[in-house]
Amino acid sequence: MRLHGAELARFVSGYERDSAKRQELLQELQLALWQSLAGFRGQCSLRTWVYRVAHNVGASHVERSLRQAERQGLTLEEAEAQADEGADIAHTERRIDLGRVLALIHRLRPLDRELMLLYLEDLDAASIAEITGFSARNVATKIHRIKALLARQLGPKESAP
Repeated sequence: MRLHGAELARFVSGYERDSAKRQELLQELQLALWQSLAGFRGQCSLRTWVYRVAHNVGASHVERSLRQAERQGLTLEEAEAQADEGADIAHTERRIDLGRVLALIHRLRPLDRELMLLYLEDLDAASIAEITGFSARNVATKIHRIKALLARQLGPKESAP
């Protein structure tokens, strides 16, 4: 860190804007460097190796941030602001339901996900069959099964007591 600390501090600022999170990322990077130092074999310069570790830590940080952003919902303040902007309850519930459906679709196998996304784009089974190479009947069957699966997973909403 004595040799490359200033460079690494600048480097991690490209991965994180928030200063507190940037400090955490820099600490995570320092730990990763320390833990992997025994694995350094001198096949490249120390600086190149440091940046390779920094890149891997930074890329992992970005992936975690994206997953966390997908899981986070609206804060109460954000929801109230949207309500103040004229978003009615039915519209908000529809957006929440659509978000849940899309989250479930993203967990499907890639081929099944593609079928459902095409279906949601209002393509019929024949058009989807042309795109995917399946028969229209197979597409219709798969979409029916996926819709049933999604319906079961979404289930009826339970009301709070």
